[in-house]
Amino acid sequence: MGLGRLCSALALLAAVAAAPSGADARELMVVGFGGGFQDNARNDLFQAYAKATGESVRDDVYNGELARITAMVQAHNVTWDVVMVEAPELVRGCEDGTFARIDYAVVRRDKFMPGSATTCGVGAVGWGVSLFYDQKRFPEGPKTYADMWDLQKWPGKRLMRSGPKMTLEIALLADGVAPDKVYQVLATKEGQDRAFHKLDAIKPELLWWKAGTQPLQLIGSGEVAFAVGYVGRTAHAVAGGASYPLLWNTLLYSYDSWTVVKGSPNAAEAMRFLDFITDPAPLENLAQHWEISPATRAVAEDPAVRQRNPAMIANHQAEGLFIDTGFWSEHGEDLEKRFAVWASH
Repeated sequence: MGLGRLCSALALLAAVAAAPSGADARELMVVGFGGGFQDNARNDLFQAYAKATGESVRDDVYNGELARITAMVQAHNVTWDVVMVEAPELVRGCEDGTFARIDYAVVRRDKFMPGSATTCGVGAVGWGVSLFYDQKRFPEGPKTYADMWDLQKWPGKRLMRSGPKMTLEIALLADGVAPDKVYQVLATKEGQDRAFHKLDAIKPELLWWKAGTQPLQLIGSGEVAFAVGYVGRTAHAVAGGASYPLLWNTLLYSYDSWTVVKGSPNAAEAMRFLDFITDPAPLENLAQHWEISPATRAVAEDPAVRQRNPAMIANHQAEGLFIDTGFWSEHGEDLEKRFAVWASH
């Protein structure tokens, strides 16, 4: 065999050895926060990509635990490919090497709203939480977070998301801090003490949720009187006949991003997937079935979409408090530790 043919043969053998075998190859795994959004995105985004490309896509649910993803990367055992993350976790995961850099030669950058196409993530959807309750039980229920702290006027269990993020902001809002001063106050030791002290005042009546479905379930069953839950799910329940108020003055909101886990064996496919599910056409289809606030400009600014989806975050940003990404990137770990200790006593 000549030297040229030998080199070609060796190169072919190396390529075959490096390629995943049928046993090793796996489907593209997409992981999000579940609920109605993911149930609808499964058809309009994930499986639409599968049909368009012939690739196989599966999806799973998690609760936003960055440490879980980081552990995969450090163990060189990455079983998730594309993950939806909240803004502070995106920043931290990009800095510590948990997430891959987005390939903007594949994902078209100019289709996103300003600031939502970053080094390691592309904008997915806006989301928010707000106070709600069953108006059949409480026709004149609390209208503000300050009201939520009035146990005498409105007795009953309160339900909030487990963790410091949003919980501490809500405590300060309930204590009379102006929305535009919340993070200025919370950045100080005195402000953090103030927030925890405010939570102490209703701690015996506080319960905590970890899954986004729980607020609707526990309000619906009557196990809790008042809850802070995802507005998209609340709005969907209202559209289905539930008597829940949409109190936009209690809105806290942010934008989630799609990212690719570093070391994913499907990284190239994941980039093509991201480009597809953030294009206007599949998002327009999704908007027919679920009230979304996409970070893709053409859809977010479409008057027809905004009119058809009155509860989308883009329609109510001026009434709410934006969850400060920089603050939680800087203070998140310390406040998570303090909250865990506080909640356990």
